[in-house]
Amino acid sequence: MSFSDSIREIYKKDLENIRRSGIYKDERIICSPQSSEIEVEFPYGSEQKNVINMCANNYLGLSSHPEVIEAARNGLDHRGYGMSSVRFICGTQDIHKQLEDRLTEFLGTEDTILFPSCMDANAGVFEAVLTPEDVMIADRLVHASIVDGMRLCKAQTDNFKHSNMEHLEQKLQFHQKARIRLIITDGAFSMDGDLAKLDKIVELAEKYDAMVFVDESHSSGFIGKTGRGTHEHFGVLGKIDIITT
Repeated sequence: MSFSDSIREIYKKDLENIRRSGIYKDERIICSPQSSEIEVEFPYGSEQKNVINMCANNYLGLSSHPEVIEAARNGLDHRGYGMSSVRFICGTQDIHKQLEDRLTEFLGTEDTILFPSCMDANAGVFEAVLTPEDVMIADRLVHASIVDGMRLCKAQTDNFKHSNMEHLEQKLQFHQKARIRLIITDGAFSMDGDLAKLDKIVELAEKYDAMVFVDESHSSGFIGKTGRGTHEHFGVLGKIDIITT
């Protein structure tokens, strides 16, 4: 059923307000493989232009790497397209477990669970491991997907000033009666590029018997001596309770 004229008018006014406020976003249509330089059509229907791409997360250039493309072709040839089911019914294959085992070894964790994206992992992790008796204490500049995941969780929520360890310690002291205290931070903050003080955060976590969650999306593969992320960079491998990336 199509929108009635009255409802259509409501959305029309909403869009006009968004445009006036300067937050309306038009899509840039990419007409080439992802790379440091891409062909872009903007606005839609205009002539394509070659531009430098400075806003993708493809830091290592893997999305267009010949070996990655060849591996994807081999996967289609030998496994087909799609799992035909969710993981916990009949969608888990041996190659899933092989990848999870290799990631576990690489990240220095006890185990790994694959998600379609880190945004999906951040949306689901807190609700799975916390209850209303627990508290989440997040850096104020964590990624939006972490904020969304926290909203879906029934645990108490609190935050500390960005990278301010004194403020974090005050919050940990305040929430000592909580069953579980989970400190939440990005490893490398996606907007400003600065790194969380993971060595100091781990010290406070050990002092106040708290857990530590780190989103390593913008550091896995290239930060740290062997590219394991900010937890390697700060010498706290094996001391982070939950890593998403």
